[in-house]
Parts: sequence; C-alpha cells; structure tokens
Amino acid sequence: MRKLKDLPYILNYIYGDSVGELLDLKNFKPLISKRTGKVKQLFYKEKLFATFRPNGSFAPTPQTYNVLSKKMKNNVVTVKDDALPHIRKGSSIFVQNIKQIGKNIHVGSDVFILDSKGNLIGLGKSTISSKQIKHFKSGLCVKNRG
Repeated sequence: MRKLKDLPYILNYIYGDSVGELLDLKNFKPLISKRTGKVKQLFYKEKLFATFRPNGSFAPTPQTYNVLSKKMKNNVVTVKDDALPHIRKGSSIFVQNIKQIGKNIHVGSDVFILDSKGNLIGLGKSTISSKQIKHFKSGLCVKNRG
C-alpha cells in the first residue's frame, strides 16, 4: 500500500462499492516493516484492523468487521444455530450449515462468519462462490480461520 489515503479504494475493490466511505483515515496507524519499508499491519483506534500479506492483499481481523459492518452484508456467511458449537471450536463450514451467504463471495475470498443474530463468530476463507453454493447440497464451503 503506497499511501494510507489509498485504503478506501482498496476496501471498495475487495468488499464492494462504498465500503471505504465509512473510514475516517485519521484513526488509522500503519506499522511499517523496517526491512522492506512496506506496511505490515494496520491499526484502527489502537486495535489491529488488518495484517498485510506478502502478495499485497490483507488478512482482515474482527476489528475489520466491527468498523465496516454497516456495509458488509454481501461479504458474510450466516450459519445455522445448530452448527455454532462446532464452528466456534474451529470446524469448517459445510453447505448444509449455511443459512445465508452474501452475493460478493468468490472462491478464495475472506469472509466473516455470523450467527443468526448477526454476531461475528469467526473469519474464514471461501472454497466456493455464492453462485456455486446454490447448486450444492453438501460439501465444504468455508475454511474457518478462527
């Protein structure tokens, strides 16, 4: 990331239009690598917002969802209540445990895992897209990252 002012554009690209508009850049503080000079981590109000991966993408944290939750409806997976105990322990999410899935989820995208009340219970990486899930009755859908 070249400059902090690019953050809204990056978030709009990853999560959809107008997500970046929610940000007040004054509350962000980047942690720069001494070796490479690149941003390693990004903090929002002293809490970790995201960790940047070597390929330039970033790994979201629960704070990412807390800050952007008003505009994240298309990037979340809502799971059925009977699967919650297993998912909280780190189990992956299977198609039959999905209650609702956002339309902006693609293969390999980072997703936020919610319970039926809208509470964040974890983060994961999708293995199939939201369009593909409609054609499956079983199988792995999201790998849980915790």
